[in-house]
This record gives sequence, structure tokens and C-alpha cells, in this order.
Amino acid sequence: MPAKAKYLSSGWTRFSKVTAAILGSYVVTMLIHIAIAKTAVNDTPVLLTSAYSAFLLWVGFMVLTFFIKKAWYVWAVYGVLSGMCLAIIYL
Repeated sequence: MPAKAKYLSSGWTRFSKVTAAILGSYVVTMLIHIAIAKTAVNDTPVLLTSAYSAFLLWVGFMVLTFFIKKAWYVWAVYGVLSGMCLAIIYL
């Protein structure tokens, strides 16, 4: 039995969400870890443990991407998070 058309997303929305889930969440995850390392006194432990914590955070952001209905809202949230991390890194 096919799904109702009102519950299906368009091709562009699906592509945007998959791209946000894979690339956007990876960029945000890495920026968060770099910002934490930049603010820490000793950045070596942060960089060493980021191999494990980055994977968990990346998967969490990927799941979060598909909980949000609108693709533009996902990109807006990732843009704000990236901007905050970049402000911490460069200021």
C-alpha cells in the first residue's frame, strides 16, 4: 500500500536533508571540537578524545536532522551553530 502523497517530501528537500545530515553535521561537529580545543588550556586531550566524541556527536546531529521537518530550518540551525563556533575560534 503506497504512502499518502502529503507525507512524502520532494526530491530537492530530500537531497537537502541528506546533504545537511552528512556534510552539515560533520562540519558543525568538527567546528565544535575545534572551538573546545581553542578555549582549553591544554588542547591535546581534546584532540585525542575527539576521535570518539566526534563520531557520537556527528551521529546525533545526523539523527537530529531527520527529526526536523523543514530542510531550510536544519541549514539555519547548522549555520547559527557554525557561526557561534567560528566566533569562538577566531575571536
